[in-house]
Amino acid sequence: MDTAYPIKRPHTIQHPMINRIETKSRTGKSRIKRAVILADGENALLTPLVKHRSIMELPVFNRPIIEHTLKCLAHNGVTSVVIVGRQGGFEEIPADTFGNEGPPVKIEYFASEVPRGTAGVLRDLQDYFEDEDFIVLQGNTFAEYSAVDDLINFHIRKGSGLTIGVSRLGRGSLETLTAAEDGSVEDISIIHSSIENKSSVKPEGIFVVNPEALSLIDGEGYFDIKEQLFPAMKKASMPVYIHRFGGYIRTIESVDDYYNFHRSRLLDGHVPGGFKEVGANIWVGRDVAISPRAYLLGPAVIGDNCVVRDHAQVIGPVILGSNCLIDEGSIVRESILWKGTEVRQGASLFYCVAASNTDIKKGSSYNNMTLVGDITHGDTNIVPSRDDAPTVSGVTVRKIEAVRSRAYLMTKRMMDLMLSSLALLFLSPLMFVIAVIIKFDSPGSVIYKQKRCGKDGREFSMLKFRTMVQGAHKLQKKYMDDKSVDGPVFKLDSDPRITRIGGFLRKTSLDELPQLMNVLKGEMSLVGPRPLVMGEMKFSPSWRDIRLKVKPGVTGLWQVEGRSSPYFHDWIRYDVSYVKDQSLTGDLKIMMKTIKVVLRKIGAR
Repeated sequence: MDTAYPIKRPHTIQHPMINRIETKSRTGKSRIKRAVILADGENALLTPLVKHRSIMELPVFNRPIIEHTLKCLAHNGVTSVVIVGRQGGFEEIPADTFGNEGPPVKIEYFASEVPRGTAGVLRDLQDYFEDEDFIVLQGNTFAEYSAVDDLINFHIRKGSGLTIGVSRLGRGSLETLTAAEDGSVEDISIIHSSIENKSSVKPEGIFVVNPEALSLIDGEGYFDIKEQLFPAMKKASMPVYIHRFGGYIRTIESVDDYYNFHRSRLLDGHVPGGFKEVGANIWVGRDVAISPRAYLLGPAVIGDNCVVRDHAQVIGPVILGSNCLIDEGSIVRESILWKGTEVRQGASLFYCVAASNTDIKKGSSYNNMTLVGDITHGDTNIVPSRDDAPTVSGVTVRKIEAVRSRAYLMTKRMMDLMLSSLALLFLSPLMFVIAVIIKFDSPGSVIYKQKRCGKDGREFSMLKFRTMVQGAHKLQKKYMDDKSVDGPVFKLDSDPRITRIGGFLRKTSLDELPQLMNVLKGEMSLVGPRPLVMGEMKFSPSWRDIRLKVKPGVTGLWQVEGRSSPYFHDWIRYDVSYVKDQSLTGDLKIMMKTIKVVLRKIGAR
């Protein structure tokens, strides 16, 4: 799970007093001077583009997105920024990013040991804000200067406790917000792409927060802004508003978003400074060599030290990073190439994104692909593919890796069929005895069915031996304050709803045996993330979308490694780790560990 980005500073913030600069907005009111940038997260839908880099380093028009963000904040009166991430999940901004002038704002860093959620980390930083309203941005949010200015003015004018910046999208959003005519928020929910009901507005990863709201955040555990802080503020009668941006703002959440962001900006004529126009809609950096026998059709942005050779074709919208080579007779059409990418003689790219230093072999051809140098089967599991955004929906892997991926899935399914069939055959007498005992122990059905989310969010009826009294779900709210884990999942160490036989079945995990039928039907696998209902995954959409890329399992990595942990962030960590690193060897190890865990009754509830 850890990336190659060690934190270089201490994991606490030192914030000496800074000069209090009274910057005024166009409305004449005092401006917000502090901001938090959330630089870390799973960022799964941007895999593989952020596999070896922090989200802050994501190139936007050949410059890291953090450079634009800090300039935008400084332009709007912000003087101090703290960049927040998980320990090992990000690194400091390189010193040469802003040239000799240095960063436009004061920058500090904070690394948390565990994920705390978007709101939880703010509670950890409450001393930093000094009772002043502040801005929170996702590290992958791009905003025009005027859009942030309008958001701040709206927040101040409304006297809001929390203002959520949103944009209008024709295709709708998976985050549904219900608001009154004055913009006050009445409800927020985060759904999955498999659910049809979608909102016409999309939160864009930028908020303005009144520090009084921080008192509503738990001091420990996972806490989300939209799914947890908002309900707490509503209960406390603190006003929450949405602000619909007039200027341009987008949160780049997937490879599709990244591609479409650059395409739309270029087609609308938005080209950053530092480039010289040498032809119709053709902008170049320094020391660019373009053959007079090459064919270029804009819009195209060509970075420093690029070479475009004889008879090569560059057809926009195209962005070439620095030190790219477009060799003789090659074609690059409507694509984004990061620095150091070489398109060899006669090769062609159509509608692609190529990561840094990718070598496109001579004569090869790629269409609608994300191209990287090193990719694994686990990475392919979490690459996004959406029917409503066909621009970039695939990933190129080495041929041997593609064969391994198909072989793994086929072998895994064969193993599921064989082992679940044998298990049902040999365990059927035991299952019959369990059924009889349940029937005599308490009134109700023997088998408990519940709708759970399968692969890609498709619902199915998960089977279990009933371990609770009838109507147990109606009593859940009564015990909600006593639950023994943080986050969205409801668990009690000593649940009074459990029957006498139910406690034994849970400790030995025998209540899960009917799920072997789900495995036979192809709804589940023997090994995978545990199936949950959609509402239990709403606090972390990234985690949800990762785990729904694979079939849920009867057992999984969290069950054998973190089952006794009460922390939601550990569940996230183990699920993501399994999806990214899954293999037959890993599956077999998990099954063997499951047997040991069950026999020892480790962490069972």
